[in-house]
This record gives sequence, C-alpha cells and structure tokens, in this order.
Amino acid sequence: MSVPKCNIMRIVFKYFIIGQFLLGGSFSSLLNAQLTTDYQWSNTAKTLTIFRPGDAVRIQVMKLDLEAVGNDILSGDYGIDSRGYIIMPLIGEVRVSGLTEVELMQSLREKLEAYMKNLYVSVRPLIRVTMQGAFQRPGAYRIDPSASLHDLVTLAGGPTYNCDLSGMVVERGGKVVKKNLLESFEEGYSLEDAGIESGDQIIAPAQGRMDFYFYINIINLLASMVLLYLRLRSGYW
Repeated sequence: MSVPKCNIMRIVFKYFIIGQFLLGGSFSSLLNAQLTTDYQWSNTAKTLTIFRPGDAVRIQVMKLDLEAVGNDILSGDYGIDSRGYIIMPLIGEVRVSGLTEVELMQSLREKLEAYMKNLYVSVRPLIRVTMQGAFQRPGAYRIDPSASLHDLVTLAGGPTYNCDLSGMVVERGGKVVKKNLLESFEEGYSLEDAGIESGDQIIAPAQGRMDFYFYINIINLLASMVLLYLRLRSGYW
C-alpha cells in the first residue's frame, strides 16, 4: 500500500519541526548554561580582586626564628598608587592591583626570601571612606573593611554634640545608596556587613538649632523674665 506523497511530506515536515524544537532547546540550554557560568565566574573574579589604586595594604612581616631583625621597617600600611603599585623597603615597587590576599602574600614572600628566610607575611586591604558632616575630625580615612562602623566613627574623632546619628547615610557616586546606619553602628557590624565599599562617603547631618540645649536656654530665659516681672509687681525693687 503506497503512502501518498503529500502525507510523506507532512510526516517529514512534522518530525523536522519536532527535531528543530528539541535541538534548539538543547542548544539554548547549553548556551544559557555557558553564559551563566561565564557570568558567575566574572562575579567571582571581581569579588576576589580586592586591591585597587587609591586604597592601601596593611602588611605584616615576621621572621619565625629568634634572629629576626628589621621587621619594623617592612611592616606597615602602604598606599597603592594610580598604577596599582606599592613601594617597600628592600624590594622596591610591587604590583598589587588586581591581586587577591593569597596571591599578594605569595608574591611578597618570594621577593623577600631573597633577603631573609623563615618568613611569615600577612596582608589586609584598607579601603577609603570619607566621613562628612557632624564629626569631630571629618575627612578621608583608610580602614580595614572588617572593622566596625563604630571604629570608623571613632577614627573620625567621634560625633559632635549635635550629630544626628539616626540620619547617617552612605553616598556612592553622588547618590544615597544606604540609609538607617544607626542599627549597624549600635550593633557593631563590620563595614563589610554594613555594605560599605571603598570610595563611599558617610554623611552625618547636624541636628537643627532647636536642640536640647536651645530649649534649656529658652526655659532659663523665660524663668528669669517671670521672676523679674514678679519682683517688679510686688514692689521688691
């Protein structure tokens, strides 16, 4: 029994469409998976890259034997220049921009071992945060991101008497990105936990003139006026 040619064409076309659908779905899934993998790797790599120009590195160098000498001239805070380098005694310029903590520790250990053995090297990033507003010493500070917001405020000399801590905000790129920092301040959250990043500005507004001391002065003035009025009325003067 022969099958009509038109039916054969319909069957072929039907399976062709089904095959294209399945193949297309598989290809799309593979493509999406590849894109997702690349995107996740990109984010991971970005997260691991912690040292950037304008920030600083806190380096501690210790010898593990009793003959340790000269450690004080190596340990310290080193600013990262616009090219992504720091300058250290003995070894000179060291590229740090784009490196992780582990990579930088290994690089420093390899360079320093040409001058001394049995070394322990630790590094920590120091981010830049600008304190503006009602602080005793407003300005730009470099601080370990694991430090607390309280530590940062203390570094800026603490709040002024009329500082509105409940109004503290974080600005990034000219825009407010975080409000209600008082809870982070009171709970001792780290800057990382509070979402503070390098280059951020923390702004604390001052309370208006109608503060507690202003009211006390007004009450004292009114009391003095009432007392003067009563004395004049009673003929005391």
